[in-house]
Amino acid sequence: METADEITEWLGRKGRKALNLEAAKQLAAESPQHWYIAPHGGKGYIVGKMTMQKYSTRHIFVGENGQAVLFPTIEAATTFLRTELKIPNPHVFSL
Repeated sequence: METADEITEWLGRKGRKALNLEAAKQLAAESPQHWYIAPHGGKGYIVGKMTMQKYSTRHIFVGENGQAVLFPTIEAATTFLRTELKIPNPHVFSL
């Protein structure tokens, strides 16, 4: 699973419009590469699945309210990825 289209298709097949916790766990188990942590408007850090195409909010981890989950630090996001999604070495983008 390498392209945005494949990830979007995967979400569609799973009946998902967003990358919530259940979908993120399933996707991480099937495709553990290319997960990342990135700053989000100076408010915190987001977790997402990299794609080879344009940025899409469908590939960002969201909470039950459908909004991007913000982590206060890179360390907190890394801990989440390692413990919840079993992603040992996510890519980290910083300012």
